[in-house]
Amino acid sequence: MLNIGLTNSIFFTHPLFSTTKTLRMKQTLYAALACLGLLTSAGAAQAQRKCATMESLAAQLAADPSLAQRRAAIEAQARAFEANPTQGTAQRGNAVVTIPVVVHVLYNTAAQNISDAQIQSQLDVLNQDYSKTNADYTKTPSAFAGLVANVGVQFVLAKQTPTGAATTGIERKQTTKTSWGTDDSMKKASTGGLDAWNSSKYLNLWVCNLSGGVLGYAQFPGGAAATDGVVILTTAFGKGGSAVAPFNLGRTATHEVGHWLNLNHIWGDDGTSCSGTDNVADTPNQADENYGTPAYPNPSCSNTSDMFMNYMDYVDDAAMYMFSTGQSSRMNALFATGGARAGLLTSVGGTAPGGGTTPTPTTPTYCASKGSSVSYEWVDLVQLGSINRTSAANAGYYDGTALGTTVAAGSAQTIYYSAGYASSAYTEYWKIYIDYNQDGDFADAGELVASRSSSASTTLSSAFTVPTTAKSGKTRLRVVMSDNSATTSCGSYSYGETEDYSITISGGLRTAESAKAEVADYKLFPNPTSGALNLVLPAGHKAADVQVQVFDVRGASMKQVRYDGSGMLEVQQLPAGVYTLRLQDGNTVVHQRFVKQ
Repeated sequence: MLNIGLTNSIFFTHPLFSTTKTLRMKQTLYAALACLGLLTSAGAAQAQRKCATMESLAAQLAADPSLAQRRAAIEAQARAFEANPTQGTAQRGNAVVTIPVVVHVLYNTAAQNISDAQIQSQLDVLNQDYSKTNADYTKTPSAFAGLVANVGVQFVLAKQTPTGAATTGIERKQTTKTSWGTDDSMKKASTGGLDAWNSSKYLNLWVCNLSGGVLGYAQFPGGAAATDGVVILTTAFGKGGSAVAPFNLGRTATHEVGHWLNLNHIWGDDGTSCSGTDNVADTPNQADENYGTPAYPNPSCSNTSDMFMNYMDYVDDAAMYMFSTGQSSRMNALFATGGARAGLLTSVGGTAPGGGTTPTPTTPTYCASKGSSVSYEWVDLVQLGSINRTSAANAGYYDGTALGTTVAAGSAQTIYYSAGYASSAYTEYWKIYIDYNQDGDFADAGELVASRSSSASTTLSSAFTVPTTAKSGKTRLRVVMSDNSATTSCGSYSYGETEDYSITISGGLRTAESAKAEVADYKLFPNPTSGALNLVLPAGHKAADVQVQVFDVRGASMKQVRYDGSGMLEVQQLPAGVYTLRLQDGNTVVHQRFVKQ
């Protein structure tokens, strides 16, 4: 089978390049291969990332001449925003923009009807990638490490429809269509799809079986409201379930939502000429897209290296893990005064009807791991912190997640363990894992914390250090003892035992869920309001101990707001608009947005 794009490239030295560059003349090559009858496999076309956003934009510009003017106005607003040093995320008082999301699932087969858990996994990835809490951002080379940005944007499944009804934020529709093109037909009920919700208040995500090897496409700001949103291939959406490597880590949506938030491809779509631009100052000029998992440095266009690990390149999911500061500023321009997506700031789509936002907790589902026989050996001791359990055989697996201990991010730890034998001692292979990034697997770098073999029944020990990038909160510790050195964290094996425990990380990175829970503990109502706001604090907290500030969208402090320490905030004297409340309660700082009518 010919794997196009991976094994067939044209090499030459371009006068604008500091080094020989692989130039992928895809259209010419694909056409030639098609004529030769070699381009016959959909799998070959899908070996590399393929985004149809720019083709979609070209079609929209051809169909709607006024779109060019709207796009030009959006670009001018972005330039003005970037030129004002008082703006950036600080113009919202460092408040996070929370975007309600509706997921429209179109399926022909049962496998395409993705689960709620897979959908939530995609929201989790978006929240991590847009808040710089993804564990792999630390892989960024030192040349770019200082540019990795927290965009300050988070995503939540809608809790309220445009008409005010309660919702899960997920719509499903079975269809007789086996695949969809990029003509937006999936976005309209009249053509067999599902209609968009109000695109000024929601991010619409359509998940369906796209044809032609396309992983996804998005609509830039300024396009028609009825088609505004992002489309993702079923097998490139979220983690687990239908997701297929190398596009199984949720980064296709990260890339496409970047387009929806006005980011261009990082190479500027200039056909390798080094003359294009992505309209971002801190991303190096690069010749063309990168694929697969490049090694650093990877130079072109006289740069030191392409920023190929950027979400807006074309590398595999595992090889992309950062937005730049300039990209963050460009996206945040959309939420400033006059921004094309500023309407999301006043959306109540993420609020349950008649109440406040209550984050939905997500519990990762871990793969099964079990020994088929404990006739000869089993785990008889696991000790780490307050976990200290001795036992006989437990039928190949023991669920000890009701037991747990707490460890600090960055701390040195030692875990103790031993094997029990029915008679003779055999060589056992031990592998101990901790899911540091809480993504439901043990496959990430550093999550195998111990690996050794021994034929002794004495207590063994392994030292490890909890990464500073581990996420705060409860996660899974897995101990696997097998007679087979090839045994991993998942699956069944012949002889031995697996034991699972809970472990809580303190002092690490906050998860999106913990950040939302923290905010949810502090409530403002009514919101929107035409007069006063009531401030409700967590149990045991005193209103008199709280310091309150209110900022407008420019980041200016609203001195006329009065807070008397009783829990009542007088805001009736404010002009109508969107404001951010900054609440400091001891060492806790919370930002909440409210609307003054």
